[in-house]
Amino acid sequence: MPRFFLLWVILGIPFVLMGQRKSAAPQKKEISNRSSWGVGINTNTNSGLLGGFSFVKNLPNRSFINIDFTNTKDYQEFDSPYSFNGRTYVEGKLNYLLNLRASYGKHYLLLTQAQEGGTSLAGRISTGPTIGLLKPYYVDLAYTDAGKTITTSVPMADALDNTYNKSSINGEGSFFSGFSQSKIVPGWHVKTALEFKFETLKQNYLAIETGFILDVFSQPVEILNQTNPRSVYTTGYVTFFFGKSK
Repeated sequence: MPRFFLLWVILGIPFVLMGQRKSAAPQKKEISNRSSWGVGINTNTNSGLLGGFSFVKNLPNRSFINIDFTNTKDYQEFDSPYSFNGRTYVEGKLNYLLNLRASYGKHYLLLTQAQEGGTSLAGRISTGPTIGLLKPYYVDLAYTDAGKTITTSVPMADALDNTYNKSSINGEGSFFSGFSQSKIVPGWHVKTALEFKFETLKQNYLAIETGFILDVFSQPVEILNQTNPRSVYTTGYVTFFFGKSK
């Protein structure tokens, strides 16, 4: 959590300072109410530094459409203190929870951007479906069979239930393993945020969106072994958008 707010402060200050610039010629159309689109990268409290990606389409009637793809980790996750040749893995992790969110919302101007080069501040609220993809977490395992040592990649669940004789975990497996075994868990989300937006040259813009997301899934989701599966997840996030206004 401290990393999340420190990153917001460090990267947010330049936007506020640049927003003090004024254009010599006023615009006939309120810049903050233009149609625009943007792509963004996300960091959040339920992921590492790179939490996911986002696309937003802002409409002239102050509504918007947003699509997010993010990874959700359990707050109790930690890397194993034991490693093999410098490789490590997440202790007891059973599944990845990957989220695809599609939402429709409204933004409310708190600080109007009336001149080229100015900064706008808007409150944003949106809601929509969440498609959760529960994908098995794989580890590389060494085990003994007929006196021979064999190395293979298996789901963590198999490594924990003694399926393999005299086994040891060598490290984390490939992220791309196990997609065919994934399960879809539908849900719904609500997102609230503040957006700091700064117009640059040629109608391009930069923006920081920071806020909170509430995800409610249709069934409890198990991410870690020996922890209670949950159907409700909350997330604080910051997304950095790069886009273009019309």
